[in-house]
Amino acid sequence: MNCARILAVLALTVLCIGCTTGGRYPKLADPAIAPSEIKAGETAVITVRVADRHNIIHRVEGVVREDPTVKLKLRDDGQPPDVKAGDNIWTLQVDAPFQAPAGQFNVDLTAYRSDGLTVPIRKDGHKQALTVTIPVTIRNP
Repeated sequence: MNCARILAVLALTVLCIGCTTGGRYPKLADPAIAPSEIKAGETAVITVRVADRHNIIHRVEGVVREDPTVKLKLRDDGQPPDVKAGDNIWTLQVDAPFQAPAGQFNVDLTAYRSDGLTVPIRKDGHKQALTVTIPVTIRNP
């Protein structure tokens, strides 16, 4: 392989950082809330599995898309409801407020690096934050 070809391969490799191909890049997998349908005042548990071979993801936080003032910090520290510290299953117990309106809501979970910036990925040729969405339904009590 000549020098120019090696440089071209290296350049393509560098450009691909942030892609989600080949399982080499971080992912938020199997996002869930249980139960997925709750009544105002009830409790649910949010979980997401982090696949991150290079330990890029430092924290996972959520926000309710319909009310961005609601911030959720998931944990992987072994404290309930998290089952085991460091198992890459991040969890958080949440309570639907008694005054929550009934309806369909979306919890957007985002991965962050240790410097506080979002973990970047490439999707459809565009750079964006590593985020997954969990739908949840709230019913009136």
